[in-house]
Amino acid sequence: MKKWLMMLSVALVGLLSGCHVEKTAIVCGREWNPALEVVADTASEFEMKDPFIVQFRYGQNFDFAKLKTTFFEGTLANRGPEIWTHEVAVSEKMGVYTLQGKSRRGGLMTARELTRKKEPGSIVIEVSGDGKVLATKQILLTKNR
Repeated sequence: MKKWLMMLSVALVGLLSGCHVEKTAIVCGREWNPALEVVADTASEFEMKDPFIVQFRYGQNFDFAKLKTTFFEGTLANRGPEIWTHEVAVSEKMGVYTLQGKSRRGGLMTARELTRKKEPGSIVIEVSGDGKVLATKQILLTKNR
């Protein structure tokens, strides 16, 4: 009986360790992998001319109907005025949402275009679902080198 209980415990631990639940996060990056539909989290600092993609990863299927992404000036500790907001309807079949755009000059929108910020500085990205804040992230836009 002890052997049976021990084998069952080992199998249960193995099963549970194989399950991986991703945490809720906002991922910002320069590189998009269209095959996997994943953005590489390259940094929290971007030059104004860098391609810029924002991806919200919930870690499970969305349990809300509307997803709202808002860009603010400032830092997490001292959030400034709202720059712009993007709201979209989502379904429970989704668990990831990617915000990217096409530049007028071709290719992906730059950090300057997507954030709609004319000057370098700190930006706070906030993602909320049905009025509840789900995640926030601070990034820094720098001058082009």
